[in-house]
Amino acid sequence: MSAFGALPDTFIEKVLQFGELVHLEKGELLFRKGERPESFFIVLSGDITIYDDTDAGRHNIRTTDIGESLGFPAMIALRPRMFSSVANCDCLVLRITSQHFAELYEWNLPQFAIFYMNLSRDMSRFLRNCAGVSDENDAVSD
Repeated sequence: MSAFGALPDTFIEKVLQFGELVHLEKGELLFRKGERPESFFIVLSGDITIYDDTDAGRHNIRTTDIGESLGFPAMIALRPRMFSSVANCDCLVLRITSQHFAELYEWNLPQFAIFYMNLSRDMSRFLRNCAGVSDENDAVSD
């Protein structure tokens, strides 16, 4: 699971304890473009597409995998959400508020740093997709 990579069970359990489980049905919106971001989400089951409605129609930007975060860039930037997201099937996501995120920092800074790096990695993948770059066949080698 991307957001939880390299984290001990104790930290993951604390994230789950702080978070709120949200059940989505197929076709249900998780968030809308323009909303004020007070949280971000981690996909626990199912998959969610992040998209933008344009004059030319819906432009799908990225479909998440289990363990990926979404909504993190807007929360960190303190700016309205730039895109919307919809469940492609019945999904379970973990909602983490900005307050709970700060409490994780206070609870265990070294593990929070790993968590933040994982979320930043997800954000980087998302930004690449926004630029039209695919993740497929994009392995880094020495």
